[in-house]
Amino acid sequence: MRSRAILFFCACILGAGAARAAPPDVTTIAGSGAAGIADGPALKATFLFPSGVAVAPDGSIYISDTAAQRIRLLTRSGEVKTVAGSGAIVPPGLIVAPGYRDGPALQAQFNGPQGLAIGPDGALYIADSNNGCIRMLLHGQVTTIVGKCGQNPQPYRWNPAFVVDGPIATASLIHPSALAFDADGNLYIADDGGGLRRWAHGVLTSDHFAEEHSLPQGDAISAIGVAVAGGADPVIVVSTHTDVFAYYPLTGRDTIMYPDKAADGNPFGHPNQLAAIDAQQFLFTDLITENVRYLRLQKLPFNGSVFTRVIAGGRYERGSDNAGFANGTLTDSRFYDPMGIAVVGNRAIVADGGNRRIRQILLPASRVSEAGFDPANHVDSKHYEVALIGASWSFWDTLGDDSICAHIEAALNHSHRFRKPVRCHTIRIDAGKTGNFEDYIKKVFSYERMDLVIMDAEAYASDLPATKEARAAFGPRFRAHMQQLLAALKPLRTRLALLWIYNAQDTSDSEWIVQGFPFYRAPPTTHFHDAYTEIAGALRGTPILHYDMYDDILKYELSIGAAPLYAQIDQHPNPRGNAFFGDHIAQGLLAAGLGKH
Repeated sequence: MRSRAILFFCACILGAGAARAAPPDVTTIAGSGAAGIADGPALKATFLFPSGVAVAPDGSIYISDTAAQRIRLLTRSGEVKTVAGSGAIVPPGLIVAPGYRDGPALQAQFNGPQGLAIGPDGALYIADSNNGCIRMLLHGQVTTIVGKCGQNPQPYRWNPAFVVDGPIATASLIHPSALAFDADGNLYIADDGGGLRRWAHGVLTSDHFAEEHSLPQGDAISAIGVAVAGGADPVIVVSTHTDVFAYYPLTGRDTIMYPDKAADGNPFGHPNQLAAIDAQQFLFTDLITENVRYLRLQKLPFNGSVFTRVIAGGRYERGSDNAGFANGTLTDSRFYDPMGIAVVGNRAIVADGGNRRIRQILLPASRVSEAGFDPANHVDSKHYEVALIGASWSFWDTLGDDSICAHIEAALNHSHRFRKPVRCHTIRIDAGKTGNFEDYIKKVFSYERMDLVIMDAEAYASDLPATKEARAAFGPRFRAHMQQLLAALKPLRTRLALLWIYNAQDTSDSEWIVQGFPFYRAPPTTHFHDAYTEIAGALRGTPILHYDMYDDILKYELSIGAAPLYAQIDQHPNPRGNAFFGDHIAQGLLAAGLGKH
């Protein structure tokens, strides 16, 4: 392994722990997989098409069985029972005849119930989708809250004239599909055809996105999923048939997350139902990629990007090949038409519609701290604290023990060169832009002790001049800037490390990026490596740790049985790449003198 002993603080991707047998992260908690409406022990009970879930305060789980026109309950004792809805299965045996009736719960009738939410009054609120109304289950009775049940015209999606705001006497919905309450008790409704609606104080209103003008006609009103997080300043995340929005009702500000361009190679499919982990982190089910995805919102001023990755349901970022049924690890598990999702503690509950089961996902821990450290990531005096600061490559895999930061952490701990256990944090600062990093030191590191900061050299030298002569003049400026960073970190007694890592085209494109549209790369070059090597000398004599990964990457790719370091459709490390990068970064910094104190 080749390294250079120049002291420098380097921002790096999250590392993962030592290899070990993965626990059963994904399990079935209800449903045999057979089609039916049988109650009983959870794993023997049958469903027709479960599509909505809501977790009650006591831990029991309400389930909307859409095709069965029923609301089911998975009790804490492991029993499934019907708590609302009626009707018999009609031939060929995959649906119960729909209807509309309020009254005693087990005599009530529904027409395609989907989204569920527990209200502040303890009642269960039900999006009776095909009836176009919101129903409530409380004390064994079903009542209609808002909407003209059974009166909405078809096809519902293209009839905005039927979207009527106002009090219960006049208000109407098109096709409500998901529900979520905010901290003030306002009910947000994803109305497929009507957009984002809000029911508060007996009045139905519509919230409009500023981004509507940029969307194809109809997409802006095709709200199908909604999740609410935050207290005094809530964020409402809404999924449409093509997009995900973050909407801030107090200011009216909204941000479009990403368009659905799976056909063009974009690794996002069809965002469906959403659930909030907190005001920055969300989960959503994806009907194209047949998996469950993690969504992380922007965290200004340091991180202006949106981050999403697969949590569970297949090794591929896109493609219907993921579809199926399997429990086990996050990557080996399979789903088929995952629908509703709810988060409780460190678990996600998923209505796996096509598999007729209710699934549970044990969520991996997040290590990212973009604009401060939450309680789970807070630094303390009992650990040797390491911050890995980088752009998308470090931001991409920040969850669980297969991440780069976890591998860095494990390798440094195994070196036995630190008096305290090493703990690694990933920090995404947009492409590591220089001004943002100085601001981060002042606003965050000023009160959060950090022993080592690792940074990607490319973030500070991404604007390398094209000619050798111009780069010679660039070197002194680069050195001056690094000295400014050292001065900012000196009061914190923080060591600085710089990592020299290169873009995919610098090495074998057949190993790093799959060949083929849209990720084809020209034959590998050494442009960035050569340019960085020229300016590396400018750091000579500064107390900066410096590790050059180029030779190690080449050795890896020339080794027998080498496998891609990066995901098959995206320029971000896969679990194998995370292990490679994390282990080599740690070993390179150790060889450069890290930990000799």
